[in-house]
Amino acid sequence: MAEWQKMIDAGKAILIARAVVDRTTSFGEFAAALTRRTGVAGFDFTTGDGRAGMAHLLDRISEAGFEEAGGRLLGALVRNLGADDAGPGFYRLASRKGLAVPRTRGGRQLFWAQHVRELHEHFAGVGRRPAAG
Repeated sequence: MAEWQKMIDAGKAILIARAVVDRTTSFGEFAAALTRRTGVAGFDFTTGDGRAGMAHLLDRISEAGFEEAGGRLLGALVRNLGADDAGPGFYRLASRKGLAVPRTRGGRQLFWAQHVRELHEHFAGVGRRPAAG
């Protein structure tokens, strides 16, 4: 269980850092950054278990960072390489959190893009604030 918490904490920090610089990341990039930061073995995306494990981790990260992210899901920042959309787990969690997820593919893409934009706006300037002193 301690290993999962380590990955949740590191994953949350990685995704907030991506939001601060107005970026998204791919599943592969995110998994590699997570391994570098935690030393925990990566996910094998060629297996159902590996993909399910990453989906579960992103749900846990999104839940852990929900308030800090202003009621948004950090997992939205992780996408399939070359895709302009989130994975199905993002939409399932958004529905569970009471967000109005559109039913059409186009509507979902717009919903995701707006969610990403709101995350970027929420964290804008976080990395550029002067040090308190």
